[in-house]
Amino acid sequence: MPKPFVFNDQTQANSYGFRILTAGISLKRFKNNPMMLNQHWNSTNNVLGKWENMTIDKDLLLGEPLFDIDDEEALKISGKVDRGFINSCSMGITFKREDLKIVGEELIMTKCELYECSIVAVPSNANSIRLYADSGELLKDEEVKQLCLSLQPEPGETQNLDLNPKNDMKKITLTLAVLTALSFDKATPELDVEAVEAAVLSLSKDNTKMKAQLLALETEKENAATLAIEQMVTLAITEGKIPATKKEDFVKLAAADFDLAKNTLASIPAKVTLADKTVVAVGGGATTKAEFQKLSIDAQLAFRTMQPDEYNKLFNVKK
Repeated sequence: MPKPFVFNDQTQANSYGFRILTAGISLKRFKNNPMMLNQHWNSTNNVLGKWENMTIDKDLLLGEPLFDIDDEEALKISGKVDRGFINSCSMGITFKREDLKIVGEELIMTKCELYECSIVAVPSNANSIRLYADSGELLKDEEVKQLCLSLQPEPGETQNLDLNPKNDMKKITLTLAVLTALSFDKATPELDVEAVEAAVLSLSKDNTKMKAQLLALETEKENAATLAIEQMVTLAITEGKIPATKKEDFVKLAAADFDLAKNTLASIPAKVTLADKTVVAVGGGATTKAEFQKLSIDAQLAFRTMQPDEYNKLFNVKK
């Protein structure tokens, strides 16, 4: 069984200084073409194989390599991986600018799409990454650095906490509410400035961590909702309830009101055909209107679909 590679570890910042939330990485396009490239060289000669069994394990996104052993270069690199000489990969992702955010004091990419993943000899950091524009064009290193710098807040005029204008005074008196918030002893309202600064910094870091966790949960919830909509609408098409041309309309409806879309699709009968043997049994058929009314809704629909002549005779329907 091949050893899985770590595509992403959301606890690690890359060389550009930002972390990527694992739950925010979309695999939709990647699963259709899970390319394994050699050092991000996007050409047919540099396709080493493909990736399989993509899984999320807590903070990690993992994938297993399947090398094209009929290719001489791929076979050579596969051997180096098997012997433990190569154990690194690097994601290539596309993203939207608005999904790269400042959360507290951290730069975090909340959403992105996996474009490709390459075998690399020496990643530039613990979480090697290559960034692509929506067009698939590889972004230059300087462009990415400028983007990250543009998101950083401007230095404020009160960066250094100077709580006392007199340099020789190192104490500050806090209110009861502040003492409680910073977990200080309420009986000692006068504290060292350094202690207060350390407590504020610790509280800020905790707040940043909680915000990042909340973003991860929200992203995971959004991905789950998108998957549920896709499965529900695809099933309706498979069952013949709606034509494939109406897929986008029902996806939009479900995104706006999931329950309404679900109930609407549930009210549409599945297509009944002899080929797939989904005909509902109607006993010996209905010879009178009273017998027809006693049938279930499914049976009535099946009778009308499969026995149109008998149905027309029963209700004196003229063609």
